Amino acid sequence: MSEPQSPTFCAQCGRKLSPEDRFCPECGTRVPGNSAATPPQPPTGVPTVVLPPNQPPAGVPTVVLPPNQPPAGVPPTVVLPPTQPPVGSSPPQSPPGVPPVIPPVQSVGTPPDPFLPPPPPAYGGLSTHPSPLQIPSTTGMTAQRSNNWLVWGLVGGGGCLLLIFIVTCVAILLSISMFNTVSEDLISTSPTTGSSGAVAPVTDGQVLFRDDFEDPQASNLGESEDRSSRYAYDQGNYVIEVKQSEMLVWALVEGTYRDVVIETSYSVPANSANVAAGLIFHYQDSNNFYLFSVSNDGYYALELLKDDQWVTLIDWTKHNVINAAKNRLRVVLNGDEITLFVNDRQLEKTRDPTFTSGEIGLAVTSFDKAGAIVRYDEITIRKR
Repeated sequence: MSEPQSPTFCAQCGRKLSPEDRFCPECGTRVPGNSAATPPQPPTGVPTVVLPPNQPPAGVPTVVLPPNQPPAGVPPTVVLPPTQPPVGSSPPQSPPGVPPVIPPVQSVGTPPDPFLPPPPPAYGGLSTHPSPLQIPSTTGMTAQRSNNWLVWGLVGGGGCLLLIFIVTCVAILLSISMFNTVSEDLISTSPTTGSSGAVAPVTDGQVLFRDDFEDPQASNLGESEDRSSRYAYDQGNYVIEVKQSEMLVWALVEGTYRDVVIETSYSVPANSANVAAGLIFHYQDSNNFYLFSVSNDGYYALELLKDDQWVTLIDWTKHNVINAAKNRLRVVLNGDEITLFVNDRQLEKTRDPTFTSGEIGLAVTSFDKAGAIVRYDEITIRKR
């Protein structure tokens, strides 16, 4: 039985070596005295690699060290081929007077070519300079400045032409508008029909509302019937019937109005009881409004219902212009001034400041007998 050998250590890195190690497993340094040792057997399943004598295991690079070994921990010296420059040394310098060659595509952080002109200074605040390769020359800058003046000249000329065109269009529109205003009484306009009758533009003398009751779908007065009254469309008329005696009923049109002219035409059937047709205006609610009434026995009146209390402004007055079967009523409102007309004849003018604006409607009043009927042909509201 042989004596145990004392452990050996690598002279290069100080790693503990086994008796079979010919080279240090850490740094690859050859172990003196083990040249005759038997080469280690490769592990099972790994193909055997035949190495020439004194070669390191496969995969470990051969490092040739000078005779004088550096102390442990110092990286080994790598011998480079004679034609390669040492690692970390600067590239060979160009001959004096020749500018350095810069590749066309520079990497990030590469300083600009010192032979290109510096970027122009920024005025009026911070700016991002373009790449040095994009700086135009002085000639290019002059040409660009000349082209800018040409572009601005073209833009200015186009703007002037556009302005002249706009002014011409406005003048034409104003001329047409003035012609329409002058010819207003000579040309008949067909107003558009909406849910509340025919509505025209709100201008002086223009129609604000008109309903001829020809199309019930275009009228907002509506149809209904109960034990006291009936509202219906019949052959181009709006019929209001009062089934009880001494009762006032009405139907309102859409909208609130002031300083307007209200007109309506109506007829009373021959079999109707004594009745008064009328116009309601400055309507606030069912307890506050004005009522202009004309009866089929030749009388007219103007009354105010305020807080559910009747106030007589013009008492029942007989006038020979009133027809028993058919009449046209008109009320002109101007502030607190109220002017009454029947068949284009002025009856009376009065003032009352209680209400100066409100809704407008058609009304029917029965007297001592039920069955009062009025057939309204149309209603028109004009701007005064």
